[in-house]
Amino acid sequence: MPIYEYACTKCNEVFSVFQSVNASEKDTRCPKCGSNDVKKKVSAFSCCSIGGGSTSFGSSGGFGGFGGG
Repeated sequence: MPIYEYACTKCNEVFSVFQSVNASEKDTRCPKCGSNDVKKKVSAFSCCSIGGGSTSFGSSGGFGGFGGG
């Protein structure tokens, strides 16, 4: 299950929720005020590299040792 980030439209609280991909905004409540009037935010993700710590793209277009080969 992924972690989603939401913003409450009532109290402006920004929070993260570990929930199913099938869950909707209506299924989510603000932990601060309890409102279900929340909006899913677009959030950044991070990744790690395997090996020497380099995060460069290889000639195959893959990232680190992943894909594209």
